Amino acid sequence: MYAGQPVEDRQRQRRARFLESGLTVFARDGYANSSVGAICKDAGLSSRQFYEEFTGREALLLELFEQIDRASREAVAAALETRTGASVPNQIEAAVRAYIESIGADPRKARVALVEVVGAGPKVEKFRLELRRVWGSLLAGAAEDAALQGGIPEGDYDMRVLAVIGAVNYVVDGWSGTEPRQPLDDVIRVLTRIILGAVRA
Repeated sequence: MYAGQPVEDRQRQRRARFLESGLTVFARDGYANSSVGAICKDAGLSSRQFYEEFTGREALLLELFEQIDRASREAVAAALETRTGASVPNQIEAAVRAYIESIGADPRKARVALVEVVGAGPKVEKFRLELRRVWGSLLAGAAEDAALQGGIPEGDYDMRVLAVIGAVNYVVDGWSGTEPRQPLDDVIRVLTRIILGAVRA
């Protein structure tokens, strides 16, 4: 116990503060221009405390990226599961909505996960490509299931979903960081049409 609170709880809270501040600083200043000092200042904690939790900025970025990506992927998987048996347009619309609401609602998350991780170093790039393969497997599997049910023609979905991922992320990043934002339903409608065109061709 420390000050009436379990030490483990204080450590978890401290780590969460660093993650929140990392999200703010990386999105505001850019990963390349950020510093441990700026993150500590935003968190109101010391650099000693930072290095008790992370080996450096890269480790913080990797953990942030993993959290953001996992949350958005779980949201999309859940949306697809709840639409099992629905029409392909309905499934795509639900998945796009879940993704945008997860990653795009907070401009900081979109900026960090879609922009700042690109070119952040070999280790981050390797991890980014690993997660993209996971996304590709999820989306290609959903497309293949839809094809088996006759909703779309059979096709080379491994390649198509990579194109879809790039298009969706580009649009979501642009939408999330623009003020005033276009209505969410308009963005979902456009992306749904783009994805339908890719899987129905």
